[in-house]
Amino acid sequence: MNRPLTVSLTALPLGWLLLALMGSAASMTAQVTATLEVDKSRLLPRETFNVSLKIVNFSGQTLVFGEDNDWLQLEIETETGEVLTPIAEPPKVEGRFTVESSIRATKRIDLAPYYALDRAGNYKLTAKLYVKQWKRPLPVKPVKFSVFNGSILWHRTFGMPVKEGEPAGQPRQRRYVLQQAKNLRMTTLYARVDDGPGARVHKVLPVCPMVAFNDPTAQVDPTGNLHILCQSGARTYNYTVLDPDGKMKIRHHYQIVGSRPRLNFKDGKIRVAGGLKLLRPDDIPTRKKKGDEPKLILPRKATQPIPVIREPVPEPNPPAPRR
Repeated sequence: MNRPLTVSLTALPLGWLLLALMGSAASMTAQVTATLEVDKSRLLPRETFNVSLKIVNFSGQTLVFGEDNDWLQLEIETETGEVLTPIAEPPKVEGRFTVESSIRATKRIDLAPYYALDRAGNYKLTAKLYVKQWKRPLPVKPVKFSVFNGSILWHRTFGMPVKEGEPAGQPRQRRYVLQQAKNLRMTTLYARVDDGPGARVHKVLPVCPMVAFNDPTAQVDPTGNLHILCQSGARTYNYTVLDPDGKMKIRHHYQIVGSRPRLNFKDGKIRVAGGLKLLRPDDIPTRKKKGDEPKLILPRKATQPIPVIREPVPEPNPPAPRR
């Protein structure tokens, strides 16, 4: 008759011990939070997809991440639950870094080279973060995003120039495509570099905001660079040059003064004629020199010592005249 009572009494401390261990683990996990963020929630197919993982540590310990490629696993699912397979291999996240207590660290990854986001639709990005020191995963909330198709404004197929040292043969073909996409009440011009319809995509990147009443103009120079002139405001233009790999080589800004800016081909080169060239901090190449620090310019009097000015002492009132 005493057997059930004995079992109950011995099982009770074990149950409390398990609950205490689970509570301790949950408390430790709650002191470290991981947040997944995306730069843009609406993307064009194969557009640059920058993802940030922010880790905030209040555990009182210094945590170590990135010692291998398994500490962070990322997956993309469609709205039907289908998991997308990476194009070649999982994203490379290896790279050791530490997060001290009361410190926040951010890991940034571009997922565009690893996943073929070609189809328009809604997707969900999930992350599995493993804390090696605690031998347990850390919960991360998924992030939703969508892929939508833009309108093609212009495209041009061209032959890649033969580089120095390469054997002459059949020229390689590439294609430039200009697309417009409306996002958050703003129309943006995008450039796409690929090997042709349905072939490999090398780069998709935003060029500039654009107005709806004036289409951009584009030309390909003899070296294979793409020159784009786009009206970005009521009186402003954006001039951008891309190389065949999709790298932005030049970005300048012009204003309508006297005449509108336009692309002009002269002496084998494409230049901007008309308008007034503006100087802006986001120009490429930048005009800032490395190591330059702003100098504090003081007036000449500011370097002189400040004179000591004493508070004036009021004079005593003169005695009243006797009557």
